[in-house]
Amino acid sequence: MNTFKVNGISVTDYEGTGEPLIFIHAYPLCNRMWDEQVNFFKDKYRVITYDIRGLGYSNEIDSYLFTMEDLADDLEDILDHLKLDKVHACGLSVGGYILLRAADRMPERFLSLILADTKADSDDYDGLLGRSAAIKKIRSGGKEEFINAMLPKLISEKNIENTELTGKLKEMMGWMDADGMCAVMIAIATRTNLSYKIKEFEIPSLVIVGKDDVLTPVIKSFYLKEGMKNSTYHLIFDAGHISNMEKPEEFNLAVNNFLDSSGS
Repeated sequence: MNTFKVNGISVTDYEGTGEPLIFIHAYPLCNRMWDEQVNFFKDKYRVITYDIRGLGYSNEIDSYLFTMEDLADDLEDILDHLKLDKVHACGLSVGGYILLRAADRMPERFLSLILADTKADSDDYDGLLGRSAAIKKIRSGGKEEFINAMLPKLISEKNIENTELTGKLKEMMGWMDADGMCAVMIAIATRTNLSYKIKEFEIPSLVIVGKDDVLTPVIKSFYLKEGMKNSTYHLIFDAGHISNMEKPEEFNLAVNNFLDSSGS
C-alpha cells in the first residue's frame, strides 16, 4: 500500500496486480467509506482510493474555491500520475457526479463505470436553496447540527439502529474540515446536467441504488440506467444512500459479477 498526494489530493494505491479499480467516495465522507470494498477487491484488482478535494486528508489545498470541473480534473490528474490509460471506476453520490463528468470528458479512460446512489441531473430550485442553507449552517458553527441532520438521510430507517454503522459515519463526518465541507457542497452545486449527454455513453456501466435512498431516490437511478446504452441495474433492499456500507456483501457481489461479465 502506498499513500501520497497529487496536487494536494490524498491518494492510496493498494498496488495489486490486476486491472485498476478506483473508488470515489460520497459527501461528507472520505475514502475510508470503501474499507469493505478495498478488502474484497484488493487481491483481484489494483485498488485505488482517494479523498476528494476539501475532504479527508485532501484539506491542505491552496484555495477552497473550486467547481465540479476541478474535481473531475483531480481524477484525471490521479490517472495521469499513476500512468493509468484505462480504469474501472466506482463513484457513489458526489463520487458518481465526478465520475459521470469525467466519463463525459474522457470516455477513453474508462473500462467500466459503477454508478452508485447517484444521478445525472443537476440541482433544481429547492436543491440549490437547501445547499445554501446547509452552507450557512456549517459556516455559522453548526457543523455538528448538520451532521446529526445528515445521518438519517445517509442510511435507511432500518439501519439507523445499527450503532456500529452510525457511529462510524458520525466519526467520519466529524473528521471533515468545515471549510472543505462548504467548498465541496458549492462544487456539487456547479455540476452540469448530463441527463441528455449520457445517451452518448458506450462504456459498460452498472447502476446501483439502495431502495430506501432518500437523497437519490430509486427513480433517479432508474433514469440514469435507462439513459445509457450499455448499462445494467441493481437494487439493494434495506439500504439507503450509503448502500456500500449498509449492505457491503451484496454491493461487493453485484460489482464483482458486473466486472466479471464486462470482461475484466
